[in-house]
Amino acid sequence: MNKNSIKIRLMEDEDFEAVVRIDEKVLNISRPEYYEQKFEKLFRTGEYIPTSLVAESENRTVVGFIMGELYIGEYGISREGAAVDTVGVDPAYQRQGIGEKLMNEFVEHLKDLGIQKINTLVDKNDSQMMLYFGANKFSPSKTVINLERSI
Repeated sequence: MNKNSIKIRLMEDEDFEAVVRIDEKVLNISRPEYYEQKFEKLFRTGEYIPTSLVAESENRTVVGFIMGELYIGEYGISREGAAVDTVGVDPAYQRQGIGEKLMNEFVEHLKDLGIQKINTLVDKNDSQMMLYFGANKFSPSKTVINLERSI
């Protein structure tokens, strides 16, 4: 398959099962509850501004997705931006440029919405995701430090 035969479109509520299936293939665990919450927020609250995308093969099978959301700011700081929070490409379709195509379409879509900055969080020990985001022009943030406390 060549990446030119892949069609990128806005995610729809009906893509739930395909997204859960791809995520399970990638992570080797099933997380339908996680996606139920995300799809509830994205499609059923009436507050969703379309940002999440899917990649379809020639036969209209969903083979990848990228999910994110828009935000106005945090802690009283007004700053329009967006976040990528979930990305997945069916392992049978990886290393064919589909993840790159999803990210490029995601970025262009956000530009059309007036967004100028995209953030994401990646486990620093997840070399595959660090490579993916690095290859897609993400770099360590200079303005945010992620703090945590174990309890």
